[in-house]
Amino acid sequence: MGALLALLLASVLPLDELPPQVMAKNSCAMFLWDRASKRRVVMMVAVPEPAVVRVASGGKVMALAQIAAEGDKVLGFAPRSRFGDGRFEVAIDVEITANDGVVGGGVVRDGTLTVTQADGVAVVAPVAGLIGCG
Repeated sequence: MGALLALLLASVLPLDELPPQVMAKNSCAMFLWDRASKRRVVMMVAVPEPAVVRVASGGKVMALAQIAAEGDKVLGFAPRSRFGDGRFEVAIDVEITANDGVVGGGVVRDGTLTVTQADGVAVVAPVAGLIGCG
C-alpha cells in the first residue's frame, strides 16, 4: 500500500525533485522531502535574509517569496509559512526541534506541504526534513 501511495503522490505533486542547493555562509536552510516518495522537494532559506522557498517544477528552480508566517520562530523559521508567486502557493506547516549542544541545526519530524496551483488545485503531502546552519 505504501508503494502505491508513493506512486500516486509522485504523479500528482506538482513539484520536481530539487537539485542540490548551495547554502550561503552564515545562514540557515530547511530542507524538506515528501515522506511518500523520499524526493527532496523544498529548500527554505530564512536566516539572515528574508525567507524564501526554493522549489523545482517543469525543470526550473523557482524562488518564492514569503507572503505569511505564523508561530514562534525556531532557528529563524516560523512553523507555519506561506510562499507564492501567482503561479504556485506553497504552504509549510511543520514541527521544528532544534538540536541541543554544539551542532547547529534542527530536525522536522512531522509536517505538511500544501502546493496550490493558479487554477486552485491543491495537493497536500506529509514532509520531514532537516535544518542546517553554516
